[in-house]
Amino acid sequence: MKWFYKKDKTNCVITAQKNIDSNRKTTEKIILPKNAVVFCMSKWDTIIEENYDYSILTQKLPRFLGTTKVYTIKNKKDWCFLHGGAGGPQIADTVETLNAYGVKNIVLVGLAGGFGEDVMPCDIVLASKILCEEGTSLHYKKYTPFSYPNSPLDLDKVISELIKQSHKAYTGTVVTTDACYRQSVFKETMWLKKGCICVEMESSAFTNVCNVLGITNTTFLFISDKHTLNDSANWNWAINKTELRQNFIKSVINIVTNKKFYK
Repeated sequence: MKWFYKKDKTNCVITAQKNIDSNRKTTEKIILPKNAVVFCMSKWDTIIEENYDYSILTQKLPRFLGTTKVYTIKNKKDWCFLHGGAGGPQIADTVETLNAYGVKNIVLVGLAGGFGEDVMPCDIVLASKILCEEGTSLHYKKYTPFSYPNSPLDLDKVISELIKQSHKAYTGTVVTTDACYRQSVFKETMWLKKGCICVEMESSAFTNVCNVLGITNTTFLFISDKHTLNDSANWNWAINKTELRQNFIKSVINIVTNKKFYK
């Protein structure tokens, strides 16, 4: 299936900038820093509000697919923090909207289900490459099986720092799917053979859209549950400890906003 056409030089009917200019969602003037952390999970905002001296840059970032608050943190004014969305279309909308506001570097912080043999709940995976099984990317570039984050961070230093903070962290290959209820044992076995160790719903679209727009990007994933490749196994959430997820989010914020971790 082909949805991206290199010969297509026509204008898009709607763009992020046109959506912003329409004043459909907000009439306020919004100024954002060049760096952003986008959270593809719930309760991230509560963690910021309870643990940091924060302010709100806007109550309604005017995405096409729903607005979001945008936070900044005292002593980290070069960064903003917001909800990235759920699934390929909304994370692409978020990236396009941030790009229209001049953001040049984005970090995605999300959740993933592990199925690799050595992957365990509460591990942190920094995506080194991402298998694309979602449709949004196919509208942005010629299909290639894998996308590659273009991170400005020194990932070896980041991993070392996470380990110092008592996290189990490593790089790994991730798969992004559009269909959370179609992650069959057959598919996960196939993904494992391709080198993937966990699955989620945003990373390949996030990476591909960022790369097309020239935005540096990094993906941090917290393993929320472990899938067994066994048809008789029952699935359930393997992690519900708020403190562990809170520590993950705080660690990532403190590391990515610290200049010494940049290449």
